[in-house]
Amino acid sequence: MSIILTMFAAAMGSVFVVPASAGTQSAATAEATCTGAGSCWFTWGRIAAGDCLMDQAKWTLNRNGSATFEAVITSSDSGDAWLMWPVAVDSNGFVLGPITHGGDPKFVRGTVKNQWTWWFDAGSFDAAFFDRINNMRLTSHC
Repeated sequence: MSIILTMFAAAMGSVFVVPASAGTQSAATAEATCTGAGSCWFTWGRIAAGDCLMDQAKWTLNRNGSATFEAVITSSDSGDAWLMWPVAVDSNGFVLGPITHGGDPKFVRGTVKNQWTWWFDAGSFDAAFFDRINNMRLTSHC
């Protein structure tokens, strides 16, 4: 059974790596192992959602339940905002819980038309599952 779950998780992970078409929601997954570490980080290449692009995304999760985020974002249209819902995932692909911002699982940042802008943010998560974290999944919308 564990082999089947592992194969399923691997297949699902590969689905989330591919950016969605323009105008749709996008999800991307990054893998690292937090077990035994004081902190761990997850990085992504370019992610597209609607008119928006995010590049050089990096989440750092700390054993105490704090988290930091940085990336650069842009849009080809004015008045857009990047919306992101990050979650921590275990090695079997099961969601352990969200990374939240003031209790809200949604992170939002406005974009500037045709200009790359740094986005720095902070969040928190339930530190009790830190050693079980193997992946992070970002679901995004613009």
